[in-house]
Amino acid sequence: MDLLALDRKALDVNLKLIATIDESQYDLRTPCDKWTIGQLLDHLKESTFGFAQLPNEGTYADAADAVTQTFGKPGYLDELMEFASFGQMPGRWKVASHLVDTVVHAWDLNKALGRPADLDEELAAAALKIAERLPDTPAVRGPDAAFHYPVETPNTATLTDRLVAVTGRKPNWDQPAKS
Repeated sequence: MDLLALDRKALDVNLKLIATIDESQYDLRTPCDKWTIGQLLDHLKESTFGFAQLPNEGTYADAADAVTQTFGKPGYLDELMEFASFGQMPGRWKVASHLVDTVVHAWDLNKALGRPADLDEELAAAALKIAERLPDTPAVRGPDAAFHYPVETPNTATLTDRLVAVTGRKPNWDQPAKS
């Protein structure tokens, strides 16, 4: 699994998706309980700059290029570093976690927009393999953690549904009706 290529592919998917979002859609709810589309877009940019260890200054495209450059530095994947919620880990875990976050948020955005949300098979398979290995600790999984507790899905669930369920999302989520 080429984590760097997969992470860049996921970033490019999100860049194309984000380019189709209009400001009038920023107040729509997302499957991420706490966030609207606008808040999720802010999170994507801020967290991507954070993974690049840079201040949140610029566009999501700037953040995507910066994180790609950071992750691609010689030796980065094997370098031990402190990773919030995980402790001391090799850089490959930062890339892997970023990949999961990036891929799942593409699903969140598409669902919030009422669009088809099936993910790219290669990205979903890689992200699922990683997400299934995330620790089940309060710092990683739970109401205030990066990921919620997994949601049960049938054995016949699609790859996309299994991925979003393991990160605590309900695969059948739909935009709440306006009151």
